Amino acid sequence: MEVKGIQPPSWVRKAVFYQIFPDRFRNGDPRNDPPYVRPWGEAPTPTSLFGGDLWGILEKLDYLESLGVSALYLTPIFRASTNHRYDTEDYFQVDPVLGGDQALKTLVFELHRRGMRIILDGVFNHCGSGHPFFRDAKEKGPFSPYFDWFVWEEEEPGYSCWAGCPTLPEWNHDNPKVREYLLSVVRYWLVHFEIDGWRLDTVEYLPPDFVREIYNTVKAVNPEAYVLGEVMGLGIPWFRHRALDGVMNYRLWEALVQFFAKEAWDSHRFCRYLWSLWRSYPSWANFSSYNLLGSHDKPRFLTLAGGNMRRVVLAAAFLFSYPGAPAIYYGDEVGLEGGEDPDCRRCFPWQEAKEEHPILSAFQRFARWRREEEALVSGGLRFLQAFRRAFLLCRPHPSGDVLLAVNAGNEEVELALPSGKFREKESGESFFGTLRLLPYSFALLKRVL
Repeated sequence: MEVKGIQPPSWVRKAVFYQIFPDRFRNGDPRNDPPYVRPWGEAPTPTSLFGGDLWGILEKLDYLESLGVSALYLTPIFRASTNHRYDTEDYFQVDPVLGGDQALKTLVFELHRRGMRIILDGVFNHCGSGHPFFRDAKEKGPFSPYFDWFVWEEEEPGYSCWAGCPTLPEWNHDNPKVREYLLSVVRYWLVHFEIDGWRLDTVEYLPPDFVREIYNTVKAVNPEAYVLGEVMGLGIPWFRHRALDGVMNYRLWEALVQFFAKEAWDSHRFCRYLWSLWRSYPSWANFSSYNLLGSHDKPRFLTLAGGNMRRVVLAAAFLFSYPGAPAIYYGDEVGLEGGEDPDCRRCFPWQEAKEEHPILSAFQRFARWRREEEALVSGGLRFLQAFRRAFLLCRPHPSGDVLLAVNAGNEEVELALPSGKFREKESGESFFGTLRLLPYSFALLKRVL
C-alpha cells in the first residue's frame, strides 16, 4: 500500500528516541516541587508525586547524548492534577511543578543547540475534570457557553468520559469550536516554543477527519514536524488518509515480547509476523514509525523477560537494526524493572546508575551502529533464514548490505550466509559461507565483497 505525495520528516528515520515520564526522571529544582513529594525511589502508587521536572531533564542532556539519543518524547507536561497529566487543565501552560514555560523554552533551546529534537504529548480526546471549560459547563448546564463542548449522558457520571473515568471528560469533536480550540493548542507550541512535533494520545478514539486536521495544521506550521500516533492496532487507516507520519509500533513490541522476552514464539513465526507487518504499511510509514521496547503503559521489558538481561540486549540489537526510529523508555538502559502501571513508572535510579551497566553499553553500541551504517537507517528489509530460535535479517542498501544474525536459543547454531565476504562490525573478523553463533548471541555483518 503506497500513498504518494507524503513526506515524513527527514530526521525521524535517523533518530534515536528517549521517552521520559517527567515526574520520574530527575528532580532538577526542588523549589518547584508539588506538595507531598515522596522520597525519590519509593515504590510508586497511582497518585504519588516525586518532583521530577524539566530542569532535571536539562541537567542530564550530556548523559542522554552519550547514550546516543537524538530526540525526546515527553509524556504530558501541561498543567493538570495528576502525576501523569493526561487530565489536562490548561493546554497553554507548562505545569509550574515541572518548571513552567521557562523550563520548556530553555530545554528546547538547549536541545536544538545540540542538534536534538523534542516532541510533546497531545491529549485531544479528553481533558481533565478540572479544566475551566468543563467546570463551567457542569456548573451552569445549558446556560454555559461550553455546554456543547462536551457530550452529556443520562447514565452516571452524566457525561462521556474516556475509559469510564469521570476525571477524563471527552471533548465533543462534532463541535467546530472544540476543534478550533484544540488546533490552536497544536499551533501554539509549534510556533511559540518551536517543538518538533506531537505524539497524539488515544488516536483510535479521535474522529479520523479530525486527526487529518491536526496533521494539516502541524505541517502548515512546519513540514518537518513529526506527527506520531498512539495506535495499539494497525496504523493502516491513518496512513491511507495521510493523517500520521508514524505510529507507536505496538505491533512490533508484541512480537519482541513474544520472541525475546517470553520465548513463546520460534523464529519462523517471528519472521513471518514481521514480514506481514512490513508489507502492511507503505514504506515511508515503516521508516518513520516509533519502535519501542517499553512505554509508560506496559510492564518493563526486563521484567517481562524474567530479569534476563541477555534477552533485553538481543531484543535491543534487533530493534536498532530494524527499519524505523528505535526508542528507549527511560531507565530501561540501566535495568530498571517494573510491572503493570504504576510500577512501570518508577523513579530513575541515579544512585545505582553511576556504574556502567551492560544494557547501557549495549544501547550505546547499537546507537553507534545506526550512525555509522546507512543501511540500518535507509535499507530495505529481508529475512534470509529462520532456524529454531535463530534468524538472519538483511538490510540491503547500495552502500553495502548489512546482516543481523541472532541466536535467541540455548544451543549453538550455524547460519548460512549469502554469497560474498562479510565483516563483523565489532571484531572485524571476516566470514564466508556460514556463521556459527553461541547461545543468546548476535553479530552485525557488513558485505565487503
